Amino acid sequence: MSRKKTITDIAKELGVSVSLVSFVLNGKSKEMRISEEMTAKVLKVAESMNYKPNYLAKSLRTGKSFTLGVILADISNPFFAKLARFIEIEASKQGYMVVFSSSDENKEKFASQLENLQDRHVDGLILTPPIGSEKPLNDLAKEGASFVILERFFPEIKAPTIIINNHQAAFDATLRLIKNKRKKIALLNTNNELVTMRDRVRGYTDALDSVGLDPDASLIKHLKFSHAKPPIMKAIKEIVEQNADAILFTTSKLGITGIECIRELGLSIPEDLAIISFDDTEAYRISSTTISAINQPLEKMSKEAVRLLISTINNPTSEQEQEKVELKVGYISRESCI
Repeated sequence: MSRKKTITDIAKELGVSVSLVSFVLNGKSKEMRISEEMTAKVLKVAESMNYKPNYLAKSLRTGKSFTLGVILADISNPFFAKLARFIEIEASKQGYMVVFSSSDENKEKFASQLENLQDRHVDGLILTPPIGSEKPLNDLAKEGASFVILERFFPEIKAPTIIINNHQAAFDATLRLIKNKRKKIALLNTNNELVTMRDRVRGYTDALDSVGLDPDASLIKHLKFSHAKPPIMKAIKEIVEQNADAILFTTSKLGITGIECIRELGLSIPEDLAIISFDDTEAYRISSTTISAINQPLEKMSKEAVRLLISTINNPTSEQEQEKVELKVGYISRESCI
């Protein structure tokens, strides 16, 4: 194996000091008043030499591991898989590696994973905590750990948070179904103990109220996180028996299985049931009847999460600020609800 190239090799090649190369590679060119021309030369030579930083030496020098821990609800879910990919890309740009875990919405597993990541001395954490995670989150805050909550909101936890306006997204989607002349609109929801999911339910009921339609409790179904097919089929049969003419799914995983159930029941989309789902997925684009979706800005959410986390890592305080970044969603109009 050939010897790994070092900062010293780059400095010798360019005839400059090791410290100058170090400043450039650590993103301090402007701070140290290094010209753009010299910065470009250093980066070009580093790339040509296939230079890779020595993270162990850097860790010993700075006291940082340059590693972020990320715990998502379910990394097998396309929604969270995309979030993970965008987080990894953004973290890499900032010189950080990422260790991923899935909690499967299990609070005990989540707490155990938190402990494991802290034992690895990660510099910070990006979390989508499950229901009942207040104690470990409060413990993190008391310890002064750097962490960001993503796609969830815990009002009592002091930590930067990135979410969408879930109430407005569900409100607007429900109004779209109403404008499609649907009057018996059902809602299939999961994890209703989470503030974000309750906000989606509230947006749905507020939209019905706004046009004089009374929310019908028999058309609102709260399911467990497992997303197993039998309870979803049971819920859809029940709302069909109540003459529902539209469904709003609060997650894409519910939506994909729900649409499969609808077709197995011999029903047509949108003739029998108009459909809108949270979280666009490839399955909705290639479906025999394409599915309209609320599109969360996953790339922007991930960038904001990494930005806020690294900011707290670099500027630690005794207590984290509860900065709440609320992003707008998009709407993708397809055949299931124009």
